[in-house]
Amino acid sequence: MAEVTQVQLVLFELQGELYAVEAARVQEIVARQPETRVPRTPGYVVGIVNLRGRVIPTVDLLRRFGLGDSTGTATQVVVVELRGSLVGFIVDLVTEVLNVPLNKMEPPPETVVAGPVRSVSAILEVGGRLASVLDLDLAFSPEEMQQEEALQGHVS
Repeated sequence: MAEVTQVQLVLFELQGELYAVEAARVQEIVARQPETRVPRTPGYVVGIVNLRGRVIPTVDLLRRFGLGDSTGTATQVVVVELRGSLVGFIVDLVTEVLNVPLNKMEPPPETVVAGPVRSVSAILEVGGRLASVLDLDLAFSPEEMQQEEALQGHVS
């Protein structure tokens, strides 16, 4: 079996910052549509949308990672598979899909991944800019969600 030497990534912008997710996780990219809010959902869940007969939650990644709010600037939704379900990440703009050699991706500095919500698996330079490659399984793991709730005092 051949060794994997590159990964395909979907790059997108959120308030001027560049992020990436593995293209294999992306089901589709669609224009953002109005969300229906749902009571008692985590603050980073913007709402739900009907995507061709399937109701999926939409998530504001900046809220999830404690970096602000992208709902006013987001124009697209990147639909990804997350633990067997579809979830839409609202983003400002998908910029490109590219193949990246694994040796061009660097681990993030330890101080970046030491916080309560670990989410960055690698750092990548693209056109003179740095992109954070997100680890969706880790960022949205049940353990991370419980830790975050405990930090915010929502666990009873």
